[in-house]
Amino acid sequence: MNVCKNFKFLRVARDCIRNFGGRAVSPRSTSNTFTLEPLHQRELIRVHGAEVVPFLQGLVTNDVSRLQEPSGPSSMYALFLNRGGRLLYDTIIYRTNDPDTFLLECDRDASSDFRRHLRTYRVRKRIDIDTIDDEYMPWVLFNEKGRGNIRTHKAMDLFIAPDPRIGIMGTRVLAPGDINATKLTKDLWCHHDVVAVHSTPECNYKLLRYKQGIGEGVAELPPGKCFPLEANADYLNGVSFNKGCYVGQELTARVHHSGVIRKRYMPIRFTAPVSNHFTVKSVAGANLGRVFGHAHNHGVALLRVEPALNSEQQLMLDGERCYVDRPSWWPKEAVTKRSFAALE
Repeated sequence: MNVCKNFKFLRVARDCIRNFGGRAVSPRSTSNTFTLEPLHQRELIRVHGAEVVPFLQGLVTNDVSRLQEPSGPSSMYALFLNRGGRLLYDTIIYRTNDPDTFLLECDRDASSDFRRHLRTYRVRKRIDIDTIDDEYMPWVLFNEKGRGNIRTHKAMDLFIAPDPRIGIMGTRVLAPGDINATKLTKDLWCHHDVVAVHSTPECNYKLLRYKQGIGEGVAELPPGKCFPLEANADYLNGVSFNKGCYVGQELTARVHHSGVIRKRYMPIRFTAPVSNHFTVKSVAGANLGRVFGHAHNHGVALLRVEPALNSEQQLMLDGERCYVDRPSWWPKEAVTKRSFAALE
């Protein structure tokens, strides 16, 4: 028998067996390969009540009413501020099938303080605030190359929504707390044409955020230490300048309309392991900012925009050279002479 024909016969037979017993790997499925990772550092808070929209509308930087529109988004990035306009907590708000119920994703380490903050402003509104940590767990699906797509038709008890910040951050999956990675991977393959692989030290959600210069949680966005526009809320679809008043709104609006933004969170690359010294300096010794998170040779830092992005300026961290990259998702007009003015 001809060897070439024999191999061809075996290949056809193998594909037939696969199609009979289940599904064959198709080119489309192969292109939809994503990294799947549980977000153990994030927790879901359920906020329920007939007045939930005006309640949240008066607390967060984004326009929550858009979540109730028929063609509105399924999730929304927003920030909670203090009365001085400084950032307290970051969140992703998810709408549910119940118009009076929203799920708020927050940092697990700040969950107790976050709920206390919400209850402080509840006053006499009939709003229920409780954690659903034992019911649902947030996961993330991402592809660093930005390829592939996820079909979001309902399957099992999953809630699937794109990350509302930028596309490269992937997709959020809210899954029942008792589901494991194996079962979730199988469901994503069977119902959404997604090939999910586990995260690795070289490819994980934290490293993805650092490469994009996106801070998250109280460790990287310390409460009361920065303004929302310094955390790039305007570039990450996290603030509405057309909605009504909310806590901290006055200063946020004034800074936006003046265009005076001195510092921003940016991705930073290191040439040596990072020690316990997190202050970024110029060669002359001037303080340019601080690193708030790092993994491998990448990190996220709040830096003075002009000297950090000046190609002639050498940056140092603990005596070692480091580099700052202008995020590709920043608007082209983001770095202007006006943006380099001082914000006190």
